[in-house]
Amino acid sequence: MTFKEIKIVFFLFCLLPLASFAGKGDGTVDSVKCKGYHYFVSKGIQFDSTSNLKLYNEVYGWLGVPYRYGGRSKRGADCSGFASLVYKSVYSIYVGGSAGSIYKELKPIEKSELKEGDLIFFSFNHRYIAHVGIYLSNNKFIHETSWGKGVRISDLDEAYYKRFYFSAGRYEENTTDSTKIKPIQQNLTVTH
Repeated sequence: MTFKEIKIVFFLFCLLPLASFAGKGDGTVDSVKCKGYHYFVSKGIQFDSTSNLKLYNEVYGWLGVPYRYGGRSKRGADCSGFASLVYKSVYSIYVGGSAGSIYKELKPIEKSELKEGDLIFFSFNHRYIAHVGIYLSNNKFIHETSWGKGVRISDLDEAYYKRFYFSAGRYEENTTDSTKIKPIQQNLTVTH
């Protein structure tokens, strides 16, 4: 080997440890920086270089927190309490009240436009919005459930959630203007 080739090999050898800090170079996420990375992947979550690790780190700490009507802490929360606390922690945005009142603060979006962090809404009795969750990726969302499992990840393609899906919304500046807030299904109200 020539001296020039030795310098190149040495240079590459020195860069190799640094490459592990920069990620894999294929747009994937460094799993060390994401709490519960392997858990999320096992649930079908897909990560890429644009994934909001702050969101995943926050919601990972909520998994299994029990349901408590009107609750707003990790000792117990309801769906809107969970969503509002996560939004405050991750995005520094206050969204509060019932699922219906949260929906009024957002810009409605089509299901096909869902992005990580969007809020999704369900109407179980076809009269008002009764449930809210946070979209993650690959049709998966996280939400507080009242039937014994606490905060958990579910799939929008599950028959139950397909049946009761109402709409989705995204927080954008100045969306509280009532002329911008229009339910996709006009026959439902958005309050309790």
